[in-house]
Amino acid sequence: MDICLEPVGDHGALLGESPVWDLADGIWWVDIEGCRLLKTSLSTRRTQSWPTPQTPGFVALAGQDRPVVGMQRGIYAFSPSDARFERLVSFGGEGRFNDATVDATGRLWVSTMAMDAAPGRAALHVVTADLGLRTVLTGLTTPNGLAADVGRGRLYVSDSHPHVRTVWTAACDFATADLGPRTVFAAAHDMPGRPDGAALGSNGDLYWIASVDGAALCGFSGDGDLAVSVPLPFSAPTKLAFFDGGLVVTAKSAGGYGGQLAVATDLPPLLRGPAVPFWRTGGPSHAIRTRT
Repeated sequence: MDICLEPVGDHGALLGESPVWDLADGIWWVDIEGCRLLKTSLSTRRTQSWPTPQTPGFVALAGQDRPVVGMQRGIYAFSPSDARFERLVSFGGEGRFNDATVDATGRLWVSTMAMDAAPGRAALHVVTADLGLRTVLTGLTTPNGLAADVGRGRLYVSDSHPHVRTVWTAACDFATADLGPRTVFAAAHDMPGRPDGAALGSNGDLYWIASVDGAALCGFSGDGDLAVSVPLPFSAPTKLAFFDGGLVVTAKSAGGYGGQLAVATDLPPLLRGPAVPFWRTGGPSHAIRTRT
């Protein structure tokens, strides 16, 4: 499957990550190595940029134009009007936040990792209603690939480390955020690139993941089979996100496009998906919709 991607914005990132659509005109994302929070307008093709006080890993949304950024010492709410960061969730461990996703109940799932990507020192957490962290999985190295499939009752997580290159699923009760043991969903040792950031397609039919250093987006069926691969014109995609009528992909600066945000529209139905929900900072909504 081929798609037409176009770089947008007036500057790129050293290590672009974590794109998220704000349901209006903007895509929020971060530059991890450049320590920047960015917002790219899809209509004007201009990018706003703000320095972050610590190394960022992800940006999520608590509402329209209400970004929250995971950094080294916690998760911070950002006010675009006065460029101010306010810590909501504290993190006392070593390292920084990396990947994140919000499930259909409005609960935020986040990963943390060592600054030097030391093996086994990364973990997966769920943010509690009182803005604490509850650790649900340990022993990871470079945790990515987070996606919540409420319909199937499972959470996806990958490890991008070159020696791991694996995606797992774990049974999840999304009403309580209780996670079961992880099982291998897809191993990528024989595939080009490494599994990085992910998103679920429409109705959760396909699990899409960026193949960093593999120049592709890979779509896996619910059974873990590689159903489709979409070649990209740059080698190091890091994460994809869907918006109304299209998708966006972030990337490293090396390998083409100079780390600019890449956008594609007029997509086939197979390559469409929903936007990630807003994080409900006061706690999840228990009106969970499941597939019949």
